[in-house]
Amino acid sequence: MSYDTKPLQWDAPVPAAILRFQTPALVIGLLGVILAVVAAVLDFRQFLHAYLFAFTFWNGVTLGAMVLLMIQYLTGGGWGILGRRTMEAAARNMGLMALLFLPILAGVLLNKLYIWTDTARVEADHHLHQKATYLNVPFFLVRLVFYFAVWIAWAHFLSRWSLEQDQSGDKKLAQKLRNLSGPGLLIMAITMTFSNIDWLMSLEPYWFSSMYPLINMVGNLLSAICVTAALVALMADNAPFKGLISSKHFRDFGNLMLAFTMLWTYTSLSQFLITYSGNLPEETPWYLNRLNGGWGYVAASLLVGHFMLPFVVLLQRQVKDPGKPLIYVGGFIILMRMVDLFWWIKPTYDAGQGFQAVEHLSHFSLSWMDLIAPLAIGGVWVWFYLRNLQQRPLIPRHDPHFKEAFAHGGH
Repeated sequence: MSYDTKPLQWDAPVPAAILRFQTPALVIGLLGVILAVVAAVLDFRQFLHAYLFAFTFWNGVTLGAMVLLMIQYLTGGGWGILGRRTMEAAARNMGLMALLFLPILAGVLLNKLYIWTDTARVEADHHLHQKATYLNVPFFLVRLVFYFAVWIAWAHFLSRWSLEQDQSGDKKLAQKLRNLSGPGLLIMAITMTFSNIDWLMSLEPYWFSSMYPLINMVGNLLSAICVTAALVALMADNAPFKGLISSKHFRDFGNLMLAFTMLWTYTSLSQFLITYSGNLPEETPWYLNRLNGGWGYVAASLLVGHFMLPFVVLLQRQVKDPGKPLIYVGGFIILMRMVDLFWWIKPTYDAGQGFQAVEHLSHFSLSWMDLIAPLAIGGVWVWFYLRNLQQRPLIPRHDPHFKEAFAHGGH
């Protein structure tokens, strides 16, 4: 079955239903930035804790979108062609994320964020001293520059060659994008693994887990596919998507959300079971701090809201076929992704970092800074994201698999 592309309105603008969020996002972002500056002045250390949580989430959406782009170039599928521009718009925010890392960098340089930046404590602590070859500020900075250089370069070429393909129709560009995506996935896996170790796992340098970076990477992909599915669903009734997208494509989006939800659960449960069965003093405090003092209720909410509810809902075909319900399901999962990262990061500081006796366990707390930081970064991120989305056609016109993908979708 073939699909006639002539009736499509290739140059149709981003629907007004989407653009109406741009100005409010900017206002929220700017107000959030002002309040974040006030928070930094009042309590710089607590501000950094909240900011790291917020940055981790939005940077994860950006990285997840890049990985999804490369997966789509290698595997094909109508879902990826429909969502390509939304994923590219997110990937082009990588330079913004490098700029937004500066407050965290200041926390590292001022010894306000990680205990391994305290030279005196490292020298006095045998465990920290053993890890000082890797966990030291100069090497941290080298790795930091490398991560963002690689991510920005890959985002640039993924976006540039896609636009050139759209303008020229050169079929060789499709092969170049596949050639870039193959090694790109390997490089992304390595850099995302080590950045998770550097920025998150080193918050508690006495503790370690081989599953920890993988859990966060899967969460990044889940966040990105939720954002992509929600945007496509919002634009489905407008040109150029109207008459092109089918229930098959929404089922693909829903199935991907379900798959990554299940994979997140599998990796999270695996880490818990390994820690529980090992019962080692180097490992168990991480969970003790997150299952006591009120944090157990947060853990229970993750079990229900991050796995059980999405799992049951996304099994229902009627939720995926119309497309619109995916907006609400995706939004709920994104909220639970934030809760998950908050549960990861916040107890570290409340407990004091390091080996924790039971009587020194963390107790649940929520600061106004924990609410402001994700709004500040999120508002700015969304404004740039929507600006990026407006800079090129919403459908990649000359993708070599275009007709095949949409014929398969039922058109």
